[in-house]
Amino acid sequence: MSVIVYFSHQGETLLEGRHQQVSFGNTEVVAKTIAKKLNYDLVKLIPEEPYAVDYQTTLSRAKIELRDKSLPRISLIKHDFQTDDEIFLGYPIWWGTLPMVMRSFLKQVDLSEKKLYPFCTHEGSGFGRSLQDLGKLLPETEIQKGLAIRGSRVTCAQCAIDNWLCQKA
Repeated sequence: MSVIVYFSHQGETLLEGRHQQVSFGNTEVVAKTIAKKLNYDLVKLIPEEPYAVDYQTTLSRAKIELRDKSLPRISLIKHDFQTDDEIFLGYPIWWGTLPMVMRSFLKQVDLSEKKLYPFCTHEGSGFGRSLQDLGKLLPETEIQKGLAIRGSRVTCAQCAIDNWLCQKA
């Protein structure tokens, strides 16, 4: 079995250099697109202390969490990952890597000997150093080729998503 786990920030985001309001975070748009195409379950990571709607406030908090290596608590996840062979892992790139919320999840769940398909949204940094960080966090996990999508282009990323999923098969 397979599952899609993602964290996404909704509210204000940076799109093409401008702050804009979004109903769904960019990563959530990609996660839902993949789930619809593959008919996989979705697991949304929700921090117990929500991030601010304001993008700059969120980035300030994210910078402090990264600097202090603090792991935000996440709401209880009601999914048994032991039955999954493949995990799709989606996150925004914050400060050049995956958010600490994602690290909280990775500390709680054993993904050893599973295939991990990372995908991220960004505004110009691609994966940043997140793939290297995933490799350090998950040395027993088989990290596959990932997909990085510019956040401002998530609504027209169907072709990129399709191509990535075809390479997985």
